[in-house]
Amino acid sequence: MPPSSTTVRWRAMGSEVELVIVSASPAAADPLAALARTHLAELEARWSRFVPTSDVSRLNVAQGRPVAVAPSTVRLVTAMVEAWRATAGRYDPTLLPLLVDLGYRASWHDPAAVSAVAPGSTWRTGPAGVLVDAAAGVVELPRGVTLDAGGIGKGLAADLVVAQLLAAGARGALLSVGGDLRAAGEAPQPGGWIVDVTDPHDPSRAVARLALADGGVATSGTDVRRWRTSAGDTVHHVLDPATGRPTGTGRVTDAVAATVVSGSGAWADAFAKAALVDWAASAPLLDALGAGAYVVSADGSSSANESWARYAASPVGTVNA
Repeated sequence: MPPSSTTVRWRAMGSEVELVIVSASPAAADPLAALARTHLAELEARWSRFVPTSDVSRLNVAQGRPVAVAPSTVRLVTAMVEAWRATAGRYDPTLLPLLVDLGYRASWHDPAAVSAVAPGSTWRTGPAGVLVDAAAGVVELPRGVTLDAGGIGKGLAADLVVAQLLAAGARGALLSVGGDLRAAGEAPQPGGWIVDVTDPHDPSRAVARLALADGGVATSGTDVRRWRTSAGDTVHHVLDPATGRPTGTGRVTDAVAATVVSGSGAWADAFAKAALVDWAASAPLLDALGAGAYVVSADGSSSANESWARYAASPVGTVNA
């Protein structure tokens, strides 16, 4: 019997979620989709800085005390530290106090949900002092250090959920959480998993089309979460760890979106932040790792590293609304 492809959409982690399941039949996909919804909701409950009982929120108010966390949170924090090192600090999960100071304390979608940040929390340029005891399931942050899963959490969530679906019997699966995705297993059509990269200047148009056998894709951009500060300045949520300010402030850059293809959703997510923060330095680093990267500038021009071509497919067409 030929495989069946089922697509399900819902909202989670403050984003639109799209799940494509390749299975023996539509009936077989239903319990798998329910499993994905449950798992993603559990990860959001553990990782969101806007949920006061989450592992991340409890870590952020622990004032240097060790905190028992779920295995998935151990994996999240470990990935944060590894990605910070791999990007030479261009991805930094400890920028939350700066975001709060800029005015991004409350959830974009629920103003009543606010970040838990202990008094005296400051940005100290990275998670070098974070201690993770995976065997005991304990994480300890230095006093004053906080974590934000933004920049890696959605990609890692896609990795974990897709792996669970394949283990539960899916022949293939693609999960996109706000555009950060992981695809693995059998694709619904020959040629692999086809992923369109949306033009940040015109969401109805694709600027690139990718073909994946197995891997992650993530896009980081400055066009979605923007707001005015109390001083009247327009800012966005992507901060440059070199300056502590939104990208484009205090450093010459005009990149508005960066897309990265990597071996996992988590790495693609973190690398996309690094590429947006400093394209010139990140492009050769990603080439060395075999990750493809593509950036779009404010004037509509674009640039790609050498590895991007190996993932590109054609033709490029219009994105379905």
